[in-house]
Amino acid sequence: MKETNLLFYKIQKGTVTTHDYINWSHGLLSNEISSPSLNILSSCSPFDNIFQIESYFNRSLKELGIEQPAFEACARVYIDFLAMKIIETDDHKRIFHLVDRIFKVVAVEMDYPDDLFPWIEICEWMDRINYNYERDVILHIKNEAMLLLCSDY
Repeated sequence: MKETNLLFYKIQKGTVTTHDYINWSHGLLSNEISSPSLNILSSCSPFDNIFQIESYFNRSLKELGIEQPAFEACARVYIDFLAMKIIETDDHKRIFHLVDRIFKVVAVEMDYPDDLFPWIEICEWMDRINYNYERDVILHIKNEAMLLLCSDY
């Protein structure tokens, strides 16, 4: 239920949009998970009232027996999401921006968990090279992103 954890991370951070709720419902339906309210939510428009969409989202949670996950589980899925974006791009400025976002989650929101310490070191390297392109650093970042996605925490 990575989609659910990612959505809850956005809810907890106050960055969730109507698109996020609707995309979540489409993801569940594509995995053959369904409920009456989830079906209604999936047919909503991103331009519909967010309060109405949140109401269908909350009903869907009850109908499917989904409970709000712990914040750390949500944050870890968000970090995985950012790591996937790192792997998908070759733009070093975008990569540095994504690493910075991972650093903020690891350092500020999760209080430096040991298994994510490599991201602290990577951020320090970026500071040393002054956020300029350096091939070895980019390769190491991409490698660390792949290792993260392969790990089970």
